[in-house]
Amino acid sequence: MKTVCALVVTYNRKEYLLKLIAEGLMKQTYPIEKIIIFDNNSTDGTEQELKSAGIIDCYIDVNSNDFKDTRQKILYYRNSENEGGSGGFHKGIRMASETGCDLIWTMDDDVLPDLSCLEKLVANMSEHTRICVPCRTDDRYTDNAIVNVNMSNPFLYNIKLRKKRVPSNNIDGNSIRVKDMPFEGPLIDKSLVDEIGLPKKELFILFDDSEYAYRASEVTDILYIKNAVLHKQIIPSENNLRQMGWKQYYSYRNQYWFDRTYGKNIFVKYLRPILNHIDLCLRAIVKRKWSNFTVLNKAYHDGTRGIMGKTVDPGAVKW
Repeated sequence: MKTVCALVVTYNRKEYLLKLIAEGLMKQTYPIEKIIIFDNNSTDGTEQELKSAGIIDCYIDVNSNDFKDTRQKILYYRNSENEGGSGGFHKGIRMASETGCDLIWTMDDDVLPDLSCLEKLVANMSEHTRICVPCRTDDRYTDNAIVNVNMSNPFLYNIKLRKKRVPSNNIDGNSIRVKDMPFEGPLIDKSLVDEIGLPKKELFILFDDSEYAYRASEVTDILYIKNAVLHKQIIPSENNLRQMGWKQYYSYRNQYWFDRTYGKNIFVKYLRPILNHIDLCLRAIVKRKWSNFTVLNKAYHDGTRGIMGKTVDPGAVKW
């Protein structure tokens, strides 16, 4: 039987985290060997809440392997600063890969897997399929399997156009091969981590999961498993006003970097970011969102020049 280490990256969502641990991970029908809670320096009392609930009593040092042979099931690590989801998954997956477990079940703090989710993911893992992705469809949310990401047509500059989506309800059978995934429940074989490395911490937030999936898809199949259900505790809302801020900055910056890094030709590498930037600027003009230009110009400048890392503080409105 393959051993599993579950990795949860959390930041200021203690209520959702507690529910995930108590009602999701601890009750899985497939046994979990270790659970690593990677706290990205939360300021909402996450650590105290976990202690009060009796969930954690074992702390780990990211610079040591002391946790490797511990008998404790739930291990807690508090980061010295908020390094974003990218930094959290970078460090967290490294720690999980050092526990000796065969598989790493990776997720944010605001998901809630069905009790048989892990069992169904494990059942589909194989020598040729080293990542299995759960389905997030429920009565509040419709999930899509990303079966292709076009990196050769420069005119598919909009992120929605370049990705070919198949709604989960339209999938024939129980699984489909995909090229992209969110870090919301993918089960990853430790051998794949050894082969392709860790997520890019330089992305800070957003696109780290897509970038990792892109590298992974070069060497293994990634399967989307329809009956392995994982729910989203927070349903994203559409921002129709499109008043851009720090999250949009990282989204576009990392998108431009991704095109420059993985574009299949010079047109995708250089023309696609230009077309995307022009399109977004025109939209800002039409909607008279003048403040968006600060976000868009900095994202284009940094992304096309490879200026990465935590360049804008979360929550920042003036740079």
